[in-house]
Amino acid sequence: MKIRTALTLKFTAIVAGILILFSIFTYEFSEIFRKNEFTDRLRNVSRNVVINYLDKEELTPSILKLIYEKQLNRFPQERLIIADENHIVIFSSKPAAETELDLLESLYKTNQEIEVNKKDTEYCAYIVYYNNHNYYVVSSAIDLVGQEKLKFLRFLLLVLNIVCVFLSLIFGLYFSKQSLKPIKNVISEVDLINENNLHQRVNEGNGTDEIAKLAIVFNKMLVRIEKSFDLQKMFVANASHEFRTPLTAMKGQIEVLLLQPRTEKEYLAAFDSLQEDIQSIMLLLNGLTELASANAEFPNITFQQVSIVEAIMDAREDLLKRKPNYKISIDWDDFPEDENAIQVMGDFALLNSVFINLFDNACKFSDNKTCLVKVYFKEEQIIISIIDKGEGISKKDLPLVFQAFYRSNDTRKVPGYGIGLSLVKKTLELHKGTISISSEAGLGTEVSLVLPSVAAQNQKD
Repeated sequence: MKIRTALTLKFTAIVAGILILFSIFTYEFSEIFRKNEFTDRLRNVSRNVVINYLDKEELTPSILKLIYEKQLNRFPQERLIIADENHIVIFSSKPAAETELDLLESLYKTNQEIEVNKKDTEYCAYIVYYNNHNYYVVSSAIDLVGQEKLKFLRFLLLVLNIVCVFLSLIFGLYFSKQSLKPIKNVISEVDLINENNLHQRVNEGNGTDEIAKLAIVFNKMLVRIEKSFDLQKMFVANASHEFRTPLTAMKGQIEVLLLQPRTEKEYLAAFDSLQEDIQSIMLLLNGLTELASANAEFPNITFQQVSIVEAIMDAREDLLKRKPNYKISIDWDDFPEDENAIQVMGDFALLNSVFINLFDNACKFSDNKTCLVKVYFKEEQIIISIIDKGEGISKKDLPLVFQAFYRSNDTRKVPGYGIGLSLVKKTLELHKGTISISSEAGLGTEVSLVLPSVAAQNQKD
């Protein structure tokens, strides 16, 4: 079932339910009002007859019955019975019926006014006090006028209910169509978007209602998808280029070897070169795997308390084992008394990788293969600065250094693939940290990391 149809039917059902309840209450209260009003009139008319009869001694029952039957403005099928305090019927306009006799008996016992409706006939039993005597009266009649009015009211309410339900169905269809029109427009606009025009956006309307919020959320999703597609294209283009270079070199070396027989020494030299190229390809594959994991927000990691001191020292030790010609000096700030102030919530292996990347870059781009690491412990933050005295980064290249595979012309002579800083930035964002780089050509570069400490998170909790 379409949403438009469902909304229309629900709207119509609600309107019909309200109308039916309103009609029932209207009819019931009208019936109560009719009954009370008619009973009051019946009682007043019959009371006047009783008083006249008791007040005039010359009125015998037969004469009163004649006068009663001839009086004008009588109610349809009006009947009257009067009994004295000895429970003897002294006047009856018609032979007493069983219902009237039962009402008299009840009136004798309870001495309380009784009102009963049976087969459209209204009965009223009450006591008239006259000349120190109680007289028991039962009066009855049919309210033909009131019943006709109720009958017309039933017909009127039925017609009005049918008309109103029909109108609510028509207006429900119209308003549901108008209400869903923005969604239809969004669907039409979304249907036009494909992999070739991901830059296109859905109209966000007034920007405040639910449809606008849906369009805003969808546009944000398009931004993420567009970035993902761009990254994928860049990933494929750069990866294919990076793989092509060592593979082409390997292919060339093998072809040269196959041109003619070589000496053992020449074969060994060629194998060493091929091994270096294979090692380069493996490093590239590892970098691509880490980059893919970073773009997927590292789905398999588990956060726990990590000591920054341990992560930095472990990264320094691992890097120096691989590259003993590097020199990494660490300048520690005063250690705080609270142990949580030197710890962060994160993944040890990822943070270790961040520091290895940054230390390696700092030493790699320094002429003397040296870098200085400064660590500051603030109340809620841990700040790490990595400083080198290399050639620095130009102003035009500085905003681009965090793009995957980006390498400036000045750095192409240094081995690498332009993946490290992109991984570092994504890892720090995952740890709710930040990274910034300041550099001057010829003077060196300073990379600053800011990470929230466990102490700061405990204060927020």
